[in-house]
Amino acid sequence: MVKLSKSFFFLAGLWCALLVTSPAFSSNNILTSDEQKWLNDHNRTFRLSPAPDWEPLEFFNANGKYSGLVAEYIYLLEKKLDIKFKIIQTDTWGQVLKMAKDREVDVISAAYANKERQRFMNWTDPYINLNTTIIVKKSFKKKLSLGTMTGMRVGAPRDYIVFDYLKNNYPELDVVAVETGALGLKMVSFGEIDAMIMEMPNALYAIEKSQLTNLRLAGTTDYIATYSLGTRKDWPKLHSILTKGLNRITPGERETIYNRWISLTQDPWYKNRTFWYITASLGIAFFLIVGTVLFINRTLKFINRTLKVQVAQRTGELRFNEMRLEALLKLAQMNDASIDAIIDFAFREAIRLTKSQFGYLAFAGKDSLFYTVDSLGRSYQKTVFKNDKSDFSSKTMGLWRDAIIKKKPVISNDYMESNPFRRGVPEQHATIYRYMNIPVVNENQVVVIAGVGNKADRYDESDQRQLSLLLDGMWRMIRRREAEMALKSSEKRFRDLVENSPFGISIIRKGRLVFSNPEQERLKGLMPLFHHGSFSTIHPDDIDKVEDFYRTFTSSSNSAELEFRFYPHEPPSQGQLKWVNCRATPLNVQEGMATLITTMDVTKAKNLERLLIIQDKMASLGHVSAGIAHEIRNPLSGINIYLNALEQHLLGWEEMAETSPLIQQIKSASGKIESVIRRVMNFSKPHEPKFVPANLHKPIDEAIALSAATLRKSKITLVRKFDPDLPLCHAEPLLIEEVVLNLINNASHALEKIETKTLLITTDHDEHFISIRVEDSGHGVPFHIRQRILEPFFTTKKNSTGIGLSICHRIISDHKGEFTVSTSDLGGALMQVNIPIIKRSRP
Repeated sequence: MVKLSKSFFFLAGLWCALLVTSPAFSSNNILTSDEQKWLNDHNRTFRLSPAPDWEPLEFFNANGKYSGLVAEYIYLLEKKLDIKFKIIQTDTWGQVLKMAKDREVDVISAAYANKERQRFMNWTDPYINLNTTIIVKKSFKKKLSLGTMTGMRVGAPRDYIVFDYLKNNYPELDVVAVETGALGLKMVSFGEIDAMIMEMPNALYAIEKSQLTNLRLAGTTDYIATYSLGTRKDWPKLHSILTKGLNRITPGERETIYNRWISLTQDPWYKNRTFWYITASLGIAFFLIVGTVLFINRTLKFINRTLKVQVAQRTGELRFNEMRLEALLKLAQMNDASIDAIIDFAFREAIRLTKSQFGYLAFAGKDSLFYTVDSLGRSYQKTVFKNDKSDFSSKTMGLWRDAIIKKKPVISNDYMESNPFRRGVPEQHATIYRYMNIPVVNENQVVVIAGVGNKADRYDESDQRQLSLLLDGMWRMIRRREAEMALKSSEKRFRDLVENSPFGISIIRKGRLVFSNPEQERLKGLMPLFHHGSFSTIHPDDIDKVEDFYRTFTSSSNSAELEFRFYPHEPPSQGQLKWVNCRATPLNVQEGMATLITTMDVTKAKNLERLLIIQDKMASLGHVSAGIAHEIRNPLSGINIYLNALEQHLLGWEEMAETSPLIQQIKSASGKIESVIRRVMNFSKPHEPKFVPANLHKPIDEAIALSAATLRKSKITLVRKFDPDLPLCHAEPLLIEEVVLNLINNASHALEKIETKTLLITTDHDEHFISIRVEDSGHGVPFHIRQRILEPFFTTKKNSTGIGLSICHRIISDHKGEFTVSTSDLGGALMQVNIPIIKRSRP
């Protein structure tokens, strides 16, 4: 049956492999076109962070390559989906989860999908299922289950799901969190914990690699670890893509991967190298003993006892030294711990590993700590002594005096002789028999002084070296943590300053935008320039100088500064024109040279400047108008008087029929001159509008009626869309009529050379404004002159004064309204007027 199953898997795997490698089964057929496009948009590359030291499932080998069972799944997904994973290595599993929460990685290769992790990651169906096993020393002969381990000290890897399972479901167990499975197995081997619970493949791999021959499997738990592949929550398409990829991995491929990394068979006892070493040693010892017993039986017994004692001592020393190394390793790995936690850990380990009964620790200018350990060496009592402001406390001088003076370690194995009067020893402290002082010196100043006392036997150089290493490591970790906290504080202040700056700030390196603050993001129209060197949103008149500016800061280390115009949105026809002042400055960052771009929005200043220019033009027009009124109106009045007199004189003449049309033409020309003078005078010195509650449909209808003949003559189709519920507003109807008439005339002129001539007049309203829109099907107004057409004297038409739209803009401004120019859905210009409605007071 087993052979049939393996044959079946082999044939199925071979068939799937042929199918996958065929063109019809490529990733292009697995994925939809939208998924392929999404992958291309993300460069088909994603960040993946594996669990550290999780052998044989995933780890980094001696050459630094990502390896293991899970790694082979990942490499297979890359091949099937034509994607690439960027592997990010971390020190702990906790760091992997934190980076996933912060979206610093996109994919977690394998993990249990609990509720907490589902909040920030999407998870595939489990693709790896592993039994968890119980590892104990061989001297423990019983078969175990979780229900029979009450009161035992049980180890489980920190931050892994098996640890949470034990804590939540078996509160009667004393569960100890260990950093790695390999470290937990060593703790079982040396008797520091009673058992270790971890996945079976990891246990077998770690036991074989570490050559821990005194361990055995005592049973399995009722917990089966299931592992899924996680993707960041905001990328559901990546989840769908990887799920499809996992589903395409054939049973044969899965079996091949599993058998390559996981083997549940063990070599028979007669193939074990340790067995033959022991057998050979015992054989040699046996013959030596037999031969020696024949001659010196008593001497051999003495030698045998001596050797056993020495072996036991050496074994104990080796185990103790390994515990010391593990303490130093744990201290070096406390990267995220607080300073108080680092101090407590380091000094408690110092007391434990020197086999002392108490300890003293003081920092220059800070409070001192006094530790006392109970008789079992498990419970610590900590007492705080207040230090002097600038030196170590005189109340505890007897514990540190010699080491401070000499600035080097001091050992006193007969403390009563070295300090018979107990000077500087706390009154509540018991008798001190032995004591060892270790100072930490920085820049020739003692910054930390520590001591341990009352070891059962003499302190030696090994104790001194261990305490010195722990203190040096503690001091480095404290300095590092203080530097990190200072750096974080500095970075936060700098980031707050940059992110809340009223200036846009960007950093460009190697032609690529690597940073922009919120103010820069607000100026959206500039982002294409910094991202891709695109000038699509730049005002046409400024493109040349912006191109020079761009070349300057991307190809040289010179500073540059420029003011230019751009449009906040694409296409440029949508959005209001903005002015900015941009300054480029070379910047040296960790990755190399970059360019700092500071941007200031000067649109308001430019608008004020434009208004001042307009006011200056209007003032000039006022002076010109006064001159025109004085120089032209008087002669024109005389012409009109003489013309009327001539008309009266010619009445009744036979030639009057021929002369009268000529006189009327002269009167018409005179009236036009008078009209031009009146319009100029009204523009330069407008009268104060007389606002009354008005329905704007009436002046609009009047304007349409006045222009009806012109529209018919020009064959323009007029369409009205009036709001039947239009509210009242404060307005002067005659001025509104003048505005609408002017807009109709402008639209008629724009439709002169258009085949399909359509003019649409629309009214509607919202909560605040009544809107009048005049749209045409002409060529529209180019976006780069839409601001200028409202300026006095600016015109694109022949024989035009260029003040018509300026008068309209001024009238609407007097009504506290808005006048905008944009593109109509008809293809031409859209002139929109917004006038505030009358607010109804609440009863």
